[in-house]
Amino acid sequence: MVTVSTDTPEEIRDERHLHGIQADMLSDRTLAVTDAFGLRNTAFHTGNPQDEIEALPVPATLLVDAEGIVRWVDISQNYQQRTDPEVVLAAIRTVLDPTWRE
Repeated sequence: MVTVSTDTPEEIRDERHLHGIQADMLSDRTLAVTDAFGLRNTAFHTGNPQDEIEALPVPATLLVDAEGIVRWVDISQNYQQRTDPEVVLAAIRTVLDPTWRE
């Protein structure tokens, strides 16, 4: 699991414990990854006004297979909400491991 954020590497290092995140976190200050997936949020910018970031990503969850092919995407309609972990787990089971059985 990898997360992508517009936070600086230092902010990620210093604040990741606040959210209990255990995934690898990557900094996307230039929005290169955000733009590569077409996830630039042009409607809202809720970041710090003194921050040099010109936009923020749309909250999205992508499942990418071992070959790098995007197999599932959930894009939030509300910029303050993220995909429920149970929804992601169900998608993993269905899309990435269709042989999985409870």
